[in-house]
Amino acid sequence: MAQAGSAARGAGLRGAGAAPERAPWSWTLALLWLAAAAGTPSRRQWPVPYRRFSFRPEPDPYCQAKYTFCPASSPMPVMKGDDIIEVFRLQAPVWEFKYGDLLGHLKIMHDAIGFRSTLTGKNYTMEWYELFQLGNCTFPHLRPEMNAPFWCNQGAACFFEGIDDIHWKENGTLVLVATISDGETEAQSA
Repeated sequence: MAQAGSAARGAGLRGAGAAPERAPWSWTLALLWLAAAAGTPSRRQWPVPYRRFSFRPEPDPYCQAKYTFCPASSPMPVMKGDDIIEVFRLQAPVWEFKYGDLLGHLKIMHDAIGFRSTLTGKNYTMEWYELFQLGNCTFPHLRPEMNAPFWCNQGAACFFEGIDDIHWKENGTLVLVATISDGETEAQSA
């Protein structure tokens, strides 16, 4: 009798009270679906791979800047081997010129990096700026000819001589974070 029960179980037959066996056609459907999904070319790859450009892509003519991008731009200076470069963290609330430190309380900050050459005594600031002003890259535009929201969000690094010490100290942060000399970097403790 025990042998008959085990033979029945092996054949997929179950006695009263046993859990029902899954229908073989459900497995067939699942395998067919997986095979179809694997063979179907995806219309969109995610995540989108990074694409390098040797030039700045042409902006959409819809995007217009009210103010010139990086008006005080200057070339990056040549650093000499015996120079000591101090690196500063610069941070202030976004739109502090309009809202004061309100957005700073929400930790919405604008960051920059400051450099000081001890050899020449000159200071430099490097910031990331949006080409078409902050509002255009922060908020989307709804255009009747487009189905999706549209951003004017191109940006670039702006490098210029000088650090506006008063601005960064009074409105946020100006902290020495590292010193670079002879290719060696020494982090400063906060």
